Amino acid sequence: MSTARKVKFVASDPARGGLPVKRKQVQQACASCRRKKRRCIHAQDVDDQPLDEHSATAVSSPPTPPVPNSNHESPQSHTHGSVPAYHASVSAPASASPVGDAQLPSSSSKARSSRFVGDLNPEGIFMEAAGSAFVKEGTQKGDVGIWFSSSVPGAGQAQLVTSRPPQIMDRFLLPFVREHCLSCVPPEADFAKFRHVFLHKIHPIFPVIPAAALAGDLGSPSNVLLRQLVCLAAVTDPEMRPYLYLENKGSELLTASDFSQTVSSAVRAILETSIIPDRILHIRALTILSLYTQPTCAEEADLPAQLGGRAIHHIQTLGLHLLPFEGPYTADMENLFCAVWALDRINTAIYARPCLFHERDIGTNLHACIKNQPPCFRLLLFVVQWLDQVFELYRPGPSAEISGMSKVAYIDLPVLEAMIVDADALHVPSPLIATIEAFYHAVIILSCRLPRPGTAPAAATLPPPSANARRSLAAERIACAVQRDSLSPLPFIPYAVSLALSVEYRKMRHSRLPMFRTRAMNAFQRNCDLLRSFGDYFWNAKVVAGLGERVMKEMERAANTMARDSTPLPPDVPRATVSLNEAAPAQSMEQTVSEAPMPNGPRLDSLVDYSLADAISGQDFFGHIDPNFNLNAVEDALEANLDVGLPLNWADFGHFAV
Repeated sequence: MSTARKVKFVASDPARGGLPVKRKQVQQACASCRRKKRRCIHAQDVDDQPLDEHSATAVSSPPTPPVPNSNHESPQSHTHGSVPAYHASVSAPASASPVGDAQLPSSSSKARSSRFVGDLNPEGIFMEAAGSAFVKEGTQKGDVGIWFSSSVPGAGQAQLVTSRPPQIMDRFLLPFVREHCLSCVPPEADFAKFRHVFLHKIHPIFPVIPAAALAGDLGSPSNVLLRQLVCLAAVTDPEMRPYLYLENKGSELLTASDFSQTVSSAVRAILETSIIPDRILHIRALTILSLYTQPTCAEEADLPAQLGGRAIHHIQTLGLHLLPFEGPYTADMENLFCAVWALDRINTAIYARPCLFHERDIGTNLHACIKNQPPCFRLLLFVVQWLDQVFELYRPGPSAEISGMSKVAYIDLPVLEAMIVDADALHVPSPLIATIEAFYHAVIILSCRLPRPGTAPAAATLPPPSANARRSLAAERIACAVQRDSLSPLPFIPYAVSLALSVEYRKMRHSRLPMFRTRAMNAFQRNCDLLRSFGDYFWNAKVVAGLGERVMKEMERAANTMARDSTPLPPDVPRATVSLNEAAPAQSMEQTVSEAPMPNGPRLDSLVDYSLADAISGQDFFGHIDPNFNLNAVEDALEANLDVGLPLNWADFGHFAV
């Protein structure tokens, strides 16, 4: 009977002619771990280090505070060339910009690069058996893989630097970028206006670019790129219309659309070359591009989502979702990580894409990072956290059954004022609070998932009282905030208006009471006008506004037809009131139903003339829409706008963006 043998892998040391690695000597814990009273994994293995001047210095010098980079630590975590990739970018000398080009090591230094091999990869089993010379120490229970390090000259910057484009691409693009793209900046006096708008209206809510990084001169490509990003964001504010000049365009005053397209194209071209190798700066640029790049045609409708995905790719490559943040620029790194996390959720809602960040994959303490943010940004992140919970209503699975059932699913959100108090944002300027409030009400609309009603008035079902009141109030609050307050130009504002438009369309389409239908028609027209005002800056807003305006034109045509063909009218309603073609051929429905006044004026309901609606009461209003008009397709688009789990191909409606 044979007995099982135990096989033990013994690491060999090439420096000692293949002999086994010498036994490790016990060493006292470092000062940091003694203070925290925990097991030390940072002590140096004296016998494992070569006896050169670097190792001698490391052994004789007192241990320095470690820079943890995951559940595993490099055995050389506080010696020469061992700083994690993301930390190398934020621990640059004081003279270096925190967002500038990467500082490459000298050719004589030996940097350590690290890569992660999961437990599902067979390579990890053999590499782990090879010994401590390859494996980072400190493996703990619950780990899902091993960090391997290798001594390669210059490898310490491998993760910090983006993947180098093909040389042939650089050969053709670099001369073009240097001549045309780096000069795509406004004059210095005009840039001061852009910077003021950015720092006061955008940066407090979404701090992607450190304010201190905007003081550099134009001698560095990194500083040029940062200026272009600031201009790309700030151009969406109507106040900037008189300052839309670019040095490479001469004295020509550009439109907001042309200015945005020119700057956006320049930034994207710069990022496709090796002129800026810093991956951190690429993340900042891609985040701003995802927020403010506008498609030039219907085929580019998904371009902002693609750019946001690239930013997340770089975050995951650097491991910022796994590493605790320590160093002189900790706040900037936390801001950047939280901003990209929030961008992922916002793009998920706007473009109906699955989230690329999942909390189960995030090693850092996300809630602690959020609490460390400035009050205004912290309030936005609180709302985004609730948006993340709302997504559960739209994911495939049990929640998908709601769309085919006569029931409602919703998530209760806390009162906004309580969130403001928790975020310590009581002293944040009112326009910034109003901007986040509009986003909050957009989340309120999404937090109620209602089954789609029937397509005919007879089949229409009344919505649950709580859901109907919640959505209607949120839609009104969004419209009032956009009309009344000077909101910050962020892309979730026109998205919120588009949600309000879809809510009003559902009421206008399926309500059988003439007064309610006319009131919804009035609100629908108002939201179309608001979206049209955003159309110069946001492509999606232009498309949805075009859809709404086409619906209004078809409804006007149907109203004229119904008024002309209507049978005996009430005695107190003159025929001239309803026969639009006969009495007032040039009169449109927008003129029949009074336009919405400003909130500080008379109430909307008091200015609405319901005579036309009463005259056609009980008739199928939408049944008179021209059959050549594809009402079902437009209706599907406006209804799908309320379902963040259903990808909506806006390219099918790109012809409305005119």
